[in-house]
Amino acid sequence: MSEQQQQQQQDQQQPQQSITNEQLPLLQTVEELVEELRCSVIVVEEFQTPSQQLLYNKLNNIISLFEKIESNRHVFNDVEIPLEIFRVIDQSKNPDLYVKETLQNCLSANEKTKGKVESIRSFKNDLEKHIADSFPDEYKDYKSMLTQDNNNNDNNNS
Repeated sequence: MSEQQQQQQQDQQQPQQSITNEQLPLLQTVEELVEELRCSVIVVEEFQTPSQQLLYNKLNNIISLFEKIESNRHVFNDVEIPLEIFRVIDQSKNPDLYVKETLQNCLSANEKTKGKVESIRSFKNDLEKHIADSFPDEYKDYKSMLTQDNNNNDNNNS
């Protein structure tokens, strides 16, 4: 296994945390909200008249958590979330699995593209070799024109 493939496997196994200190409290608040919603569902599913005050307290807590999230939403203004993530969540699927699958598809497509690039480079080298063997004078002229062109481009970029 190549060093690059080993690095890719390590990167997949250890997801990088790009959460800033400013974002962490907001993420914790969202986690609190999710837990509070989960507990509220249980209270609603097993609702009895004596638990009405508990339900009110849960709802008030949910409202305050939403307000806290709303007041700190500027922290994530620069974050773009693909619409497909919301579709995955709406289907009650794990968005992390979607992201992992998408990343794997990108890596696979990247490997295919790398293979195509290598094939084209190999073809170019083989073609140049055959041209140089078959038409040595013309190939020298071609190489000298390339060298002149590269020198002109280097002078223009300076």
